[in-house]
Amino acid sequence: MAVVCVAVVTGCSASAAAPDLTLPLDAYSLGAKDRAQVTRARFMLMEECLRHVGIDFRFPAVQPVTDLRNVDLLGWLDPRRAAESGYLEPGRSSDEMTGVPSYSITDEASYVLYGKIRRYHGKAVPPGGCMAKADALLNRGAHGVSPADAGKRFDDDEVPRFVDAAADIALKDQRIAAAEREWSDCMRSEGFDYRSTVEAGGDRRWAATVNDDSAGHTPKSRGTKAEIDTAVADARCRAETGYTDVRREVFVEAERRVIGQNRARLDVIGSLDQARLANSAKVLDGTLTLSW
Repeated sequence: MAVVCVAVVTGCSASAAAPDLTLPLDAYSLGAKDRAQVTRARFMLMEECLRHVGIDFRFPAVQPVTDLRNVDLLGWLDPRRAAESGYLEPGRSSDEMTGVPSYSITDEASYVLYGKIRRYHGKAVPPGGCMAKADALLNRGAHGVSPADAGKRFDDDEVPRFVDAAADIALKDQRIAAAEREWSDCMRSEGFDYRSTVEAGGDRRWAATVNDDSAGHTPKSRGTKAEIDTAVADARCRAETGYTDVRREVFVEAERRVIGQNRARLDVIGSLDQARLANSAKVLDGTLTLSW
């Protein structure tokens, strides 16, 4: 049996010039190019470790993602994309969003990667598996980081959990609700009756539902005149009402609050990121390798 691996992040591809979509927690995550570099080095080390115990496996090639960070959180709708295809995001896939294509791995390789077995065909599996061994090397030298943290596998969901915590705060802010109402009034003046941007994008005439994957179901037509007309008006109303600017103001405040409550942990994450970036360059040029 094979395990299918897909990495996921949110966002959408760059198209028309976007407004300022940066948020405070961005400072605690590597950018797309640096993240791709670390991932390449991590894959290289895991492959080396797997070969050491007798498993020949190749991870897929990694490319920097092209997605705009925070576009979904801040509710920006690309007006050019809206005019071309409505709410459809052509080419959006796990490959584009993460830089890592989907891949399959055997159960045996998975057991060795995650340290679910101690020995494989007579050879010792590193404590925590090949993933932990690779990550420990990339974490080496991180300043102000405990040995326990330096020895852990990467937790790619840690910063996103802080982002989610900030989003929970932000979405309760009445300024967000007021921005939705102002946007809704604008849409109504354009001839469209939606209470929220989510409702517009999720209109059953074009949005996918759980029933769309059922047997015998005919896929919905996308990029229809109705969808494009709605999306164009939507993008225009978001711009005219300052919808994204309001959301950014609120999300900036919420993320700063979360940072203030978790600064010590976030500083550890930042230190680990910088160590991983520096060490990944050494791995890729062959000056840093696993020891046995």
